[in-house]
Formats: sequence, structure tokens, C-alpha cells
Amino acid sequence: MPRRPVRATALPEAIAASLRERIGAEWSTGDQLPTEAELAAEYGVSRHTMRSSLLQLARAGLVETRHGSGTYVTRYNSSIRAGLQELRSLHDVIASQGHRPGSSYRLRQRRPASADEAGRLEREPGADVFEIEREITSDDRTVAFDYSVIAADVVDLEVSDLSGSIFERFASVNALPERAVCQVRAVLDPDAGWGAGRSGSGLYLLLDQVQYLPGGRPLSWSRIYFLDDGFDFLLVRHGH
Repeated sequence: MPRRPVRATALPEAIAASLRERIGAEWSTGDQLPTEAELAAEYGVSRHTMRSSLLQLARAGLVETRHGSGTYVTRYNSSIRAGLQELRSLHDVIASQGHRPGSSYRLRQRRPASADEAGRLEREPGADVFEIEREITSDDRTVAFDYSVIAADVVDLEVSDLSGSIFERFASVNALPERAVCQVRAVLDPDAGWGAGRSGSGLYLLLDQVQYLPGGRPLSWSRIYFLDDGFDFLLVRHGH
């Protein structure tokens, strides 16, 4: 029986989100997905649209296509998975895989930028920024600590608006980032994090990134410290 059609707005993304939810719940590691034609008929969309949705899953490392055979769920299905090439809200990533996302803010303030922050955001030293520190959870379990500064001159927000998903706040003022330049590295930082959820060893995987608006202007600088058992970050590489 065909599923209820998904609205045309951002159709490939909406279908990809639906397929993500089915991975792990309906399809396990190594399982073959229905064919592209079967999935297109199930969702009531064209094969081209379904192909775009499956490509998003492949880029995130959730599925792989074996030519002449079909599309299969990869072995990365136990913890939260995120493709390094995907620019998505962490709340969205967590929720799309069947978990309950949460954020607990330790700090929210508006203040002048330091010289380092101003340089990364391409602003004058002392320009206003929003500073946040928050603990990100999945099903009430700590998975990351986020230290971010956001350029205040491009987002029409108040300090009290900074809650929950930051991407949702950006979307509410039409300021979603278009791209991000990031570095990912293992760090030993006993000062990172706080409370019961912090790493006992001080070991984290640090995602250090600057996010850019359409047009190339920096929006924010984030340093997100992931606990070593919270996320699997995938980078899918292809041969020529």
C-alpha cells in the first residue's frame, strides 16, 4: 500500500529523513532496501526524486549501492551517525535516528568579540557576538558540549531566544548557514565540558568549524566536543 505522499517542499530531504527513521527499525545492517522503483512507488514520487534521497543516505554513510545488486544498509547502525559532509542540526541528526534530542544551556550572553573571535568571524574586534555554552543530549545521555559564538549583526535575536536547536533559531530569522569549514581532531582537554556528563578521561573528538551564510559571510564559530562513544562520524570516499 503506497505511503502518504510527502509534500513537494524539500521533497528529497523529507524522504531521506523518512528512510533514515526506517533504518535500524525496519532494516538492519546488511539488509537490502527495496529497489529504487519500489520505493518511488511506495512514496508516490519519481525515480529521480528517490535517487536523490538515496544519494543523501549514501553520502552520510548509512547505505551503499552495489552496482548490479542493489542498495544495502551499512554496518554503522548502532550509535548516532553523522556524515562529515552534511551540514545539519545536531538535534535533527539525533531525532532522525529515533532518539530524543535535548539541550541544556550553561551560558547565554551578548558581549564584545575577542580578537580571535573577530578574526574568525571577519568582524572588527569588539563587535557584538552571542556566546553560548550548552550540553547536547540524546535520550538524556550527554553526547557533546558546544561552545559557540554567533555574529550578532546578522541574526535578529535576543539572548532569551537562544534555546533548543540553534539551527531552528537561525531558520526563524532566515539566517541558515550554507556551508561550513571544519577541522576534526582528537583532543585531550580536561577543562572541556561540565557536570556528570563530561569525559572522565578528558578525551573528546573536537569539531572546530566556522559556518557561512549564502554570499560567504561568516555566521558563527563553534567548537563542539563529542564524547568518544556518542557519535560515529563518517566520511564517504569514492574512487574515480
